[in-house]
Amino acid sequence: MKELIRTIAEFLDIKQQLRYVRHYFLTDYNKLAKLSLHPRFREMFLRWKKIGLLLCLAGAMLQLPIQVWPMPFWPVEGASLGQSRPRIVIFKGTQALELHENNGKIRTYKVCLGLNPIGPKRITGDQKTPEGDYYICSKSTASRFHRFLGISYPGAADAQAAFEQGLISLDDRDSIISSSQSGRTPPWDTKLGGWVGIHGYPTDWYRRLWVILFFPKPHNWTDGCIAMWNFEVEELFDRVNIGTPVKILP
Repeated sequence: MKELIRTIAEFLDIKQQLRYVRHYFLTDYNKLAKLSLHPRFREMFLRWKKIGLLLCLAGAMLQLPIQVWPMPFWPVEGASLGQSRPRIVIFKGTQALELHENNGKIRTYKVCLGLNPIGPKRITGDQKTPEGDYYICSKSTASRFHRFLGISYPGAADAQAAFEQGLISLDDRDSIISSSQSGRTPPWDTKLGGWVGIHGYPTDWYRRLWVILFFPKPHNWTDGCIAMWNFEVEELFDRVNIGTPVKILP
């Protein structure tokens, strides 16, 4: 039974990959073709579109034998889709993001993490994804990565540990702790780094194509954020609010 469920889960996630390629990749190349007035340029773009699509599909298919994809939608008994209290749980070891509402898990997504995912984030530029208890502190649709759900890193525990190690000043520590206690966005310009969040893929078509071809799911490619397909982050974006708890586990 478990193998059957796993097979169905893999099939469903393959459909999501194809949906992504069709919706975003082809749309961008059609736009480029329309911008090109010369017939030869137009034909060239259309040819590249077909080649690019084959490369994307080949890259996705090559990943299938080594992937164990979680069920993208598996409602559990007692889960409510109406008035809810959402929370997010991220498992770095399995690269899974779970969306819980009320007393049930309603969604599981496969995600990509920082390029250096082992261990918690300590300082800016270490390309690690944080570990600990946080909350959604900002929401933005004007993002270079389609949608952005800001995570309240660094938190109070991160600030205290960094202060004891001599990484930040007392003022920085107090500012971070105060922000955490009041539910605001913490300072993102300290040595601990910031701008960590849950987002989609790059909005620039050439950067998005680069990531899809050379860092296909589940390969990690971010600077420490949690990345999802664009249509997945749209779903999550609409279901969570400022203050939604986020627990990130090793």
